[in-house]
This record gives sequence, structure tokens and C-alpha cells, in this order.
Amino acid sequence: MSAWAEIVGATHARPGGPEDAVDGLVPRWVVSPGSVAEVQACVRVAAGRLALVASGRGAHLDIGAPPRRLDVLLRLDRLARVLDHQAHDMTVTLEAGCPLSLVAETLAHAGQWLPLDPPRPATTTVGGLLAANLAGPLRASQGRARDLLIGIRVVGSDGCLVAGGGRVVKNVAGYDLPKLHVGALGTLGVIVEATFKVRPRPEREEAVIVACPTAAAAADAGLAILDAEVPPLWLVMAGPGELAEGPGCGAAAVVGLGGLVEEVAAGRELVREVASRRGLRTAVVADGAALRGRLAGFSVEPAAGVLRAATLPTRVGPVVEATVAAARDAGVDVRCLADLASGIVHVAVAEATAVAALLKVLRPALERDRGSLVLERGHGALKAEVDVWGDPGPGMELMRKLKATFDPSGTFAPGRFVGGL
Repeated sequence: MSAWAEIVGATHARPGGPEDAVDGLVPRWVVSPGSVAEVQACVRVAAGRLALVASGRGAHLDIGAPPRRLDVLLRLDRLARVLDHQAHDMTVTLEAGCPLSLVAETLAHAGQWLPLDPPRPATTTVGGLLAANLAGPLRASQGRARDLLIGIRVVGSDGCLVAGGGRVVKNVAGYDLPKLHVGALGTLGVIVEATFKVRPRPEREEAVIVACPTAAAAADAGLAILDAEVPPLWLVMAGPGELAEGPGCGAAAVVGLGGLVEEVAAGRELVREVASRRGLRTAVVADGAALRGRLAGFSVEPAAGVLRAATLPTRVGPVVEATVAAARDAGVDVRCLADLASGIVHVAVAEATAVAALLKVLRPALERDRGSLVLERGHGALKAEVDVWGDPGPGMELMRKLKATFDPSGTFAPGRFVGGL
């Protein structure tokens, strides 16, 4: 303990407890560095002999496989500053422990936003956003974190500070180092700083709910809207009975519209026209941002486990219907929410005992169609019973080489990523 106290101070180093566990593993120490230099010193102490998992405020540590070992939980919540906001260049530079709620507040003064809407924005940090590749409904039009990330600083396995990209939108050509760390769950290094391009915030945001009898009908209606003249700001499909504002026991396509008041009005009429041609009812939600925020939190609402399927947008309807049918056969309740633009389907499973059965039934068909099905969230005991990731595909050997290059001693979150990396 004295070694950690010498680096970060006695008040910022302590033994780990049950509240610090990652998938049931309690760390020996919890250390909270207050500067990049202190992060570097901590990594140097751990390198080659201790397993280290980096965390911000712990909001998303249930993503990924359980670590094989956990000696040090490195809390980065003290690195929580907005370092630089160039409103005229539309960029913002942030420390890894900065919560997204503070980012939103800072950018709002300039009429701008970082259009990323993962669950739990008040406790989701910049580092967690990148490490877990978090996203919400806005991914349909704004992309994911990797699409807005233009620069990053990471502490590597030898404690050195590695920079990629920069603080301007136009950077020189070369290897796109920042994107390697997006979604890697902290297995390649400790993210300490990131720079994003930002965008003007829409003047107005509302939503239109299209009530549909089935998930397939909702997916078809949503894809027709996606092809309309006014593209939606976001577009999701809510499975049967999921949307309180919607059609009761049926499914729904939910269309988010954003922009100038006139643009939103035009989009609203287009959605109504598409729905009318299909004999479907619509309902307008004036506060589209509030509804979007609730839908973004789907994966962190109470559930025994949350599955994430990836498929083609045209296959979303059949995948949801197959999931609901498999759950019915297993005698378990599930809730489904899908992003129609990307083909990402989240499935919240009510009972832990049914998760393995659903993976066994649904995963083979998805993988045959070049899709995937992973256990995105669940407790450690559940993850010990199932294959969290499924078939990693042909890129596994390349991922092993990257891990060996960036973390040869296996210091960073060993076992949390695909294939036990």
C-alpha cells in the first residue's frame, strides 16, 4: 500500500472491497491518480507483475468478460476536466474521467453538443465511453464515438505516454491509433485524454411513434422512413409491449427528428405519410430528447442479462421475432429494442437461467448470416456459465498480435476482451 500512497497520496489509495468488484473479482487495491504523471507511475509499478483494470465511475464495468486477475482498480474519476473547447473550430479536449453530463453543459454555452448518448450520461466518463464503445439512438445519424474522435493520449504498458491524432479536425495521414482503443475495454492501455469534433445542437427535437402490429411490420416501416427525403436524427424499433407511449402490446417504429423547426415539421409529415400508406397510426412526442434519453438507457434497466445482436438492418424484424419466439418457448420474458440504421438489437432477459438457452438457440443462426450475439451485460456468475463473445471471426489472430504488441506483459485488464485477450 505504501507504494501507491507515495504516488497518489494516502487518501487516494486503499484496499479493495466488495463494492469495487469487477464481475465478482475484488481488487487488492483501489488507486485514484490525480494527474497523467501519476497514472504513468501507477502503470510502471504494475507492469509485468500486477493486473490492472482502469475505470472512471464504474458505470459500465459489467460489459465484457470477467478479468482473469484483478490486482489494481485504477480509478480515473479525479481526471475530470474539460481541458480545451475551441468553439470556432468545433473541437473539445477532455480528460478521461470527465463525465458526459459536464461535457454537455460546457458545450451548451456555445450551442454545440457531442452527439453521443450512451446510458447513464451523468456517470459515464469519456474513458468509459471510448473503452466500451458506448452509443445510443443518435448513432443512426451521428455515428459512434470512433467517428467523432480525432485525438487520444494513452499510457502504455511501459508507463510511457502515447499520442495519436491531434486537437484539430484535419490531421496528417498515418495509422489511426485512436480507433484501436475504442471498444478495447482498456486492454491496450489506459486512456487519459481524448479530443472530439463537436456539432451544432439542433434547434428542435421531437419524435413520432408509428404503432405496428408486429416487430417485422415496425422494422419495415422504419426502414421505409429511413429512405425518405428527410433523414431521421434517430430511428429505433421497440419490441412488443416495450414502449409505454406507444401501441400497447404491439411493436413500434420510433422516429427522432431534429433540426430547424421547419425541418422537423417536414419530417413529421413525411413520417405520417409513410405510416398512412401502410394503414398505421402515429403519435407525436414533443420532447424527443427526453424520450431518446430513456431509450438510450434500455441496456442498463433492471434485467438478469442483456444480449446484443448485430445483424443487417433488413434482418432486424426477423431477428426480434425469432428472439421473442425463443423466449416464449423457454418460458421467459424478454424486452427488445433495435437500432434500425445499424442493425443492433438489444435484448433484456428477465431470468438469468434463460440466458444460456437463448444464446444456444439464437447465436448459430446469427453467426451463419455473418452477424453476432454477445452477452453485453450480466453479473460475473452468469458470465462464468456462458461464452460471452461467441465466434470472434477471422480477425482473432490480428487482435492477438495487437495485444502482444501493446501489452506484452498482460498488465491491462487480462481476459476481458474477445478471445480472452
